[in-house]
Amino acid sequence: MINLAVRGHDLAPINGIEDLAQKIQGMGISNVQLSLPASFPNLPSDTQNINPGLGTYIKNAFADSAIQIAILSCYINIIHPDLEMRETLLKKFESYVKNAKYFGATMVATETGNVFEEIQFTEDNFTDDVFEMTIQVIKRLVEVGENHQTLIGIEPGLNHPLHTIQSVSEMISRVPSDFLGIILDVTNLICIDTYQNYQAILEEAFEAFGDKIIAIHLKDFKIDDGKIIPVDLGTGLLDIKNALDFIKQRKPYLYIVMEETKNDAISEAKKLVEGHQ
Repeated sequence: MINLAVRGHDLAPINGIEDLAQKIQGMGISNVQLSLPASFPNLPSDTQNINPGLGTYIKNAFADSAIQIAILSCYINIIHPDLEMRETLLKKFESYVKNAKYFGATMVATETGNVFEEIQFTEDNFTDDVFEMTIQVIKRLVEVGENHQTLIGIEPGLNHPLHTIQSVSEMISRVPSDFLGIILDVTNLICIDTYQNYQAILEEAFEAFGDKIIAIHLKDFKIDDGKIIPVDLGTGLLDIKNALDFIKQRKPYLYIVMEETKNDAISEAKKLVEGHQ
């Protein structure tokens, strides 16, 4: 009851679309979270470049290797402080939503950005005004999702306005749409003081908005110089068995993305996960 996925850009080097699909298939994985600019930097993938033909070509190339594009990534700063740049980024995201069906993806994913141009931790993200601004942008994106029957996947984290279970719950209550979903990465919600509460936070999130969780990022971590540092799955502090047992009981076959697990470590992590099935 585990439906594993990898991020395409966690594999390198990659020599084109077909090569990535074949490498993922060779690792025994059948789902990918695909970021076009991260995996294919030489492929134009901006607002004006995304089109049905491109989506269909990529979908078919992955399907030839029995790979499903589970999540189409378009991670942008949705509250970019430069309003002109913000509008440019939002239009890019909307173009991905409009074309997601051609890629065979049911969702397009992003985080909620930052009050600064560069994503970083700042309590300036946590004001009421910033929260309200974030809500309005999410409403706009979800409306596009509704129009094109595509889920909008929002990923919370400490570096963003949606940084707690409570703030996510409030956002969900303010944006009542079947096309709003949450991509949950508990590692993005923990710090040096709370990392030992990983399982409790996971369970709290499912209790608060489990019906909205549409994918999980399973990201292992270590503590280095007082910071949470991502590592290959199975090499850090994450209690993988407890997390997987809970997830598969609550949401069987939910997409579980092994984020930040790279290259040869993907096959080892897959064996570890399958050992807990």
